[in-house]
Amino acid sequence: MFEQITEQFQSAMKPANSLLAMNIQTFEKLTQHNTALVSGLVNDTMSYTKTLSSHKDLNSYMEANKSFAEGMQEKLTTAAKDAYSILSEAQEQAAETWKDMFSQAAPAKAKPATKAS
Repeated sequence: MFEQITEQFQSAMKPANSLLAMNIQTFEKLTQHNTALVSGLVNDTMSYTKTLSSHKDLNSYMEANKSFAEGMQEKLTTAAKDAYSILSEAQEQAAETWKDMFSQAAPAKAKPATKAS
């Protein structure tokens, strides 16, 4: 009896455990992604500031600003798309887990009633 209750509890907790593992995995992916993004932005900013003193006229200074801003915009756009992709994938996996959980629960609930003679 106790073993059966333990088994039922473990099977009932599988979807929650799966969702928790999925959340942890998604968080790790986003953390790695954001760490790489911030490192890249810091490195680009450092190299940009090192080259600022080499620009002697306004046109070259403005051109350097423009290329720096465009590079930053491209990196941030790519990072946003990548983060959206990671979150969309996690959302799809979570939806599939919930769907499986409810489809497994539905047959147990929908047992046909028998008529008493």
